[in-house]
Amino acid sequence: MKSIYKFLGIKFPVFLSSSASGKSKKEVLGKDSLLIGEWDNFQQYWQENTEEEIHGIKTDDKHRHLSLKIKEVEKGTFLIEVREGRNGTVFIENLHFTQEDINKNNVELKGDTLFIQGENHFKNKDAYKFIRVRKFSGWIEYPITEDNMHHQGNLEIHDQGGMAALDVDGVDYTVELTQLIYGKKLEIMKLAIYDMPLDKVGINSTSISYTWVNPDAKRIGINLRKVISGWTLIEPGFGNQNTWREKEE
Repeated sequence: MKSIYKFLGIKFPVFLSSSASGKSKKEVLGKDSLLIGEWDNFQQYWQENTEEEIHGIKTDDKHRHLSLKIKEVEKGTFLIEVREGRNGTVFIENLHFTQEDINKNNVELKGDTLFIQGENHFKNKDAYKFIRVRKFSGWIEYPITEDNMHHQGNLEIHDQGGMAALDVDGVDYTVELTQLIYGKKLEIMKLAIYDMPLDKVGINSTSISYTWVNPDAKRIGINLRKVISGWTLIEPGFGNQNTWREKEE
């Protein structure tokens, strides 16, 4: 069993910020741990690699684009699944750890932001900044002809650089949902459309159009006539086009 102690390779104590919703240490680290869930550092990665000076942060200590899935596999034993790249497509490794391991290492939780130090594993002096992902259910529509609308429903992406692609032969559109900090100050959630295949979209690709809302918004959509897409936060009782289509069928 590979422990998080070897994963992080450091000796500092865990620091759980008081901003972690005022939870007790037991609630933060125990069965109902606030660490459990999915995390992504797209925002940090984007800021370090964007060519636009207004948004970028200059650093010689650039981070990889990583995503984490943290869950409890049995009482007192947790698992981190580490993946890399957009939509977490590249599996890196699974790491097991216990509450005791966490107490020995530098893990800082501030609300929905998780900072992890670990120069020996990540090869970075500066901490990795992971944001808890919010998952959205959505759809993409494309007018094949004036009377024929192609519909793709029951899609799922998250708000930390998640992407989905239109599945029509000879037509390439990719939808991206991400939280960003505009001009290093203004926090937004952006929905962008690219006229290129999903695997060709990079940090500095130019979208053909985009829209933005508050980062805590639960619904966002865009209609360019030639391609339409809408996304709704996945939570109990919050309806979206996918759910009402299912009721009608």
